[in-house]
Amino acid sequence: MPVSGSNSGDAEASGNFITQKLNSKTPFLSLKLYVVIAILSLCVFAALVLMIFYCIRTNRSSRKRRMRVKHSSGSIPLVSKEIVEIKASNGTVNKKLDHFVKAGSEIGSLELKEEKGSAGEIRVDVVERGKVSEGSDTSGGSRSDKSAVESQNIGWGRWYSLQELEIATREFSEENVIGEGGYGIVYRGVLQDGSVVAVKNLLNNKGQAEKEFRVEVEAIGKVRHKNLVGLVGCCADGPQKMLVYEYIDNGNLEQWLHGDVGPVSPLTWDIRIKIAIGTAKGLAYLHEGLEPKVVHRDIKSSNILLDRKWNAKVSDFGLAKLLGPESTYVTTRVMGTFGFVLTSYCRS
Repeated sequence: MPVSGSNSGDAEASGNFITQKLNSKTPFLSLKLYVVIAILSLCVFAALVLMIFYCIRTNRSSRKRRMRVKHSSGSIPLVSKEIVEIKASNGTVNKKLDHFVKAGSEIGSLELKEEKGSAGEIRVDVVERGKVSEGSDTSGGSRSDKSAVESQNIGWGRWYSLQELEIATREFSEENVIGEGGYGIVYRGVLQDGSVVAVKNLLNNKGQAEKEFRVEVEAIGKVRHKNLVGLVGCCADGPQKMLVYEYIDNGNLEQWLHGDVGPVSPLTWDIRIKIAIGTAKGLAYLHEGLEPKVVHRDIKSSNILLDRKWNAKVSDFGLAKLLGPESTYVTTRVMGTFGFVLTSYCRS
């Protein structure tokens, strides 16, 4: 019993000592010790919360950057000699397109009108909007200016003004960037009719913008295939050249193969085979289904876009080459990014 009383007294003395210490004033603003401890605890807790929030936000930002749609990666080699060699099978079309591109800032007041002649050749007239071009139609009368009223629709797609594309991309804001590389920057844009497009703003590096502009318009301006990215239209405002494509909202193959897609890749073998076959169909159409033939010369995973149903769409025709009926795609020089090369190229 005396032992128990002694222990109780010690505990009471210890409790009084702790209470005394907590209530004692500290040199820090003469605050009591328990107040200082409470303030420090709150500061540590707030710091931990901020660190966790910062880590989560950084992780989301990096994942978003990795999941961006990249239409291309790396720099495009400036091989002007190869690009200058690209010619359409019909010289008149090429010459008219040349004149149209050189119009520069006057492009907004011009349109292309195309018709087939009796001999099967294609005739393209560059006329001012609202005016009737010279010549007569098949019935012998003067041609109507109906196509001039539809001033923004041409054979190669729709010509957009710089102002239209600035509005669509919110003044080419950084948050709308979905891809960038040596060729330029690709923006997501929403047109006035609500349709979503991808706008490629070509960098005019030593005149490369005009070369790529002409190449892509000539190569795929009129091509429509489910495995090729469609060219919706273009814009030429002085030295500024832009291409407007259909928007593919599921990224590219490089992103799904090498990006952060989670613990399990959604690319099953069936989907991979579907992508491979779709890409092959698109290339086969370029090589065999068109006249003149089109050789892409820069096929890589970042240039194969995917839609929500995993349909492959070949994109980025800036290094393409057009070949006549007697030429074969095996005879063209290899361009673009280093990687796998067919043995048939090496032997040629």
